[in-house]
Amino acid sequence: MEMASNTSIVADEEMQQTLPSVLFVKVKQMRGGVQKAVKVAMLPMWKERVLKGNKVFVKVNLISSEYVPGQCTSPLVLDEVLNELTGRGYDVTLGDADLAAARQCNKAANVWGHKKLAKKYGARFQNLSEDELIKVRLNGKIFKTLDIPKSVLEADSIVNLPVMKTHCLTGLTCSLKHFWGVVPRVRHQYHLVVNDAIADITSFLKPKIAYTIIDGTIAMEGNGPRTGVSKVCNVILASTDPVALDALAAEYMGMSTPKHVKAAAERGVGVLNCTLQGDKFEPNPFILPNPDKQPIFKWEMAFRKSILKPIMFDTSMFEIFAWIATKYNSFWYYRREGRGYTEKIADTWYGQELARFLNI
Repeated sequence: MEMASNTSIVADEEMQQTLPSVLFVKVKQMRGGVQKAVKVAMLPMWKERVLKGNKVFVKVNLISSEYVPGQCTSPLVLDEVLNELTGRGYDVTLGDADLAAARQCNKAANVWGHKKLAKKYGARFQNLSEDELIKVRLNGKIFKTLDIPKSVLEADSIVNLPVMKTHCLTGLTCSLKHFWGVVPRVRHQYHLVVNDAIADITSFLKPKIAYTIIDGTIAMEGNGPRTGVSKVCNVILASTDPVALDALAAEYMGMSTPKHVKAAAERGVGVLNCTLQGDKFEPNPFILPNPDKQPIFKWEMAFRKSILKPIMFDTSMFEIFAWIATKYNSFWYYRREGRGYTEKIADTWYGQELARFLNI
């Protein structure tokens, strides 16, 4: 591996010694290439012995029950993470939650091969929306208390596996935004204060967040996180610091540091600067989100800022809005765009690798 000789964001050598490291790994297109890159990305986790206890919760992304590359955590990435963790004797649970507008998680876990991999490695899959919730005290800016799934609270450590994606609400979704998924029921009600809400959640979970591995094998640009454009990037980013990791991911994606990342830094979740290790870092600008071109997001935010908010989101009207959103994502977007990205990826090396895990 070609080692970078200096840092990303910070170049002062003395300062480097006090900053977290971010590992940037390029995927080689060979059989098992993704798993080999993930194995390299996990080396600092073992070297620094950041995992506490024996119970590990692996937070995956299962936002979609359709298969469009770049939407959800790649089974190729998850395969190596579970292989490493269970191979060293850790008790592993993996999971995500349903969306406010759809109950997609269980089906997505089947479509994306996550349940199959959990069974292969003796891990447990947990839909966090079906998990027991425990009320905890946060004393944050937005949340004073919050109901957190038992599987997350009982874990000694969390290994975070987000996908590198643009996001109409937060600019990007990588390490920090990914923890929005541990709030199964009420998170959609906090979209207008999402930056501080994410900082509240990650501040509370900070003692458990051991390591984050960003899946940048196939990312998503444009109007993500679900209705964007699949983008092959061939990279894995990893760090113990989710803030530094997201700051570097933003630089890679060609955008300024998002507000929720800065908010988390201000709350002490991590720092914005880092030392860069691994392969040569080269930015790869993404098509940035244009919320005005994503009708579901545009309508939602308009309603949330209007006098109709209580009617739209606190009554049975929300079920109608959720149904419309689901149909747009699953039929309009998927049939007009998403399926085409899937077919395009199927003809690449990634298509061959993924075919070993998925029924596509």
